[in-house]
Amino acid sequence: MSAFSFKGFNADAYLALRPAYNRALVQWLLGYHVGKRVCAADIACGPGTFTVNLSSEFDHVLGVDPSLSMIESARNNARTNNIVNVKYKQGFGESLPIATDTVDLLAVMQGAHWFKFADFLSEAQRVLRPGGTLVLVGYGYPEIASWPESMKGRTFARTLATDKRLLRNYWDNGYTLIDELYAPFLDAIQASTGYTDVQHLQFPKTEQATGLHGINVLPESWIDSRTMPLDGFRAYMKTWSAYKSWKDQHPHDADIIDTFFDEQQSALGKSGSEEVKIEWPHFAIVARKRL
Repeated sequence: MSAFSFKGFNADAYLALRPAYNRALVQWLLGYHVGKRVCAADIACGPGTFTVNLSSEFDHVLGVDPSLSMIESARNNARTNNIVNVKYKQGFGESLPIATDTVDLLAVMQGAHWFKFADFLSEAQRVLRPGGTLVLVGYGYPEIASWPESMKGRTFARTLATDKRLLRNYWDNGYTLIDELYAPFLDAIQASTGYTDVQHLQFPKTEQATGLHGINVLPESWIDSRTMPLDGFRAYMKTWSAYKSWKDQHPHDADIIDTFFDEQQSALGKSGSEEVKIEWPHFAIVARKRL
């Protein structure tokens, strides 16, 4: 279970600052999906970012998340946007509060790495209708795309996340799966007798894919880039579960992200008001439950 599940996490900040999935993702999935569009489920739905995307394509959509604050934020988001065919339930990926053989498409967006995956895969097999679609999407550390590739600060996020002097030791163990582009999950799905038509996808092509056989590069991004001030990028990193864990363990210390950003911006001569373009490299696994 990630830090998102615990009291004190700001779900509204997560909704406001995390990246959004775009129409290209939905269109690709609808082209892959075969069969009815009666019910979709968004597992580890958070504040309902992708649940809302599915609501225009399926008769009913269910969002499931272990965090009550995330569920409340998702419900408020649906009410604000007058979306009436979405419901939310508290629940876990390993024991889904969903009836057997009732889901046409089951999605997990940036959440599968928190699960006990074997248990989740069994649950997905149970709740999907025969021929139903399973989709797992993850995204990596964002980059400041508006800065030159040679510029040290372009990879602010990766440095902050992976340096052992910073946040590296505060991630849940599952987060290492992000760096592996969910390759162990691909192996588990392919080894299962319950799924077919399995695909492994990424955008853009990354060095992480070196040595991975059969991974395909998407023709276009599934996650929109965002332009924000550097101060906004700083606030985005404060939605990370590793930061929440660090805060819980160091309640009286100087803020680790503020200290890092202040030092980096001073060294680069950058102000917090400077507008920057942020891009998230991402990847996915899709599969179809056997008939």
